[in-house]
Amino acid sequence: LGGKFIIGYIGTHGMTHNLEGLISNIPTDESLHFVFIGDGACKSAMIAIANERNLKNVSFLDPVGKNEIAKYWSFIDVALVPLRKSPTFLEVLPSKIFEAAAMGKPILLGVDGEARQLIEKFNAGIFFEPENCNDMVEKALTLKNNESLYLELSRNCLEMANNFDRKVLAMKMLQLIKEDIT
Repeated sequence: LGGKFIIGYIGTHGMTHNLEGLISNIPTDESLHFVFIGDGACKSAMIAIANERNLKNVSFLDPVGKNEIAKYWSFIDVALVPLRKSPTFLEVLPSKIFEAAAMGKPILLGVDGEARQLIEKFNAGIFFEPENCNDMVEKALTLKNNESLYLELSRNCLEMANNFDRKVLAMKMLQLIKEDIT
């Protein structure tokens, strides 16, 4: 994968993500490489589509343990976080946003609503219209071709992750409780 811009998805390959729709429309541009790590109800359909299209720029890896995930995030350039276009997902914050942000990986976000607001507030990634592969690829190419933007988003990811550190949040909550008691 050396010299390629790697767009990575780590997690469940489920029906809510429409990953098979993305695989169906991924361009064959081999400078963009898509890595899908995990398992789920749609993984076999994704593999079949990739094989049928003879995609050389897509890799599928088996699920990895929590203690190994950081190794995989380390070689990914951008975190792909998609969900289907549905009002159901307007109030969802996928946990993989925070995993990727903690690794300084800009988010390629295909989730509208609260998740989009968070990413835009911290300028930690780029939103693409959910289920729109052309928009996703266009935004991925923007990140690949604009190093200063990529580095800015990467720094902002780390800031966002620090703002959502569980220890920091717990201390803030404890302080609020103490203030309320007194």
